[in-house]
Amino acid sequence: MSINKEYFRESVSWDGTADYEPFFAHAPELDFLEAAEGVKLRPMFGKDLMISYVTFAPNSVAPAHQHPQEQMTLVLSGSCEFTVGNLKQVITAGDAVAIPGNVPHSAAALAEGCVCVDVFAPPREAFKELMQKQKGAAK
Repeated sequence: MSINKEYFRESVSWDGTADYEPFFAHAPELDFLEAAEGVKLRPMFGKDLMISYVTFAPNSVAPAHQHPQEQMTLVLSGSCEFTVGNLKQVITAGDAVAIPGNVPHSAAALAEGCVCVDVFAPPREAFKELMQKQKGAAK
């Protein structure tokens, strides 16, 4: 038997309720936070996780930081040099990095810049607060 038939059941029941309203988004058009000069974060929040579409201008840097959330990053285009704890590696399109909670990390885009997707679990609530403050300040 195919694993697909075991995992993707042909019959699905649903009562029409959800923890939050499902949505679609075009990530490059979402509101952004500028985390550092040339580093823009466009977060999307679920209940138990969040993703962030991240653009790095050429040679821009996300300085060393840490947070309790687990993070995984997938590079979509360009390249970045990631430092995670004591490890350092250049990652390019299709590469990913896993960052356990509370481990210091940083990223530096190379000359062509970089576009990544960051995934956090649980969500970084501070990003929600910053987005709300930013929207309030724009009014």
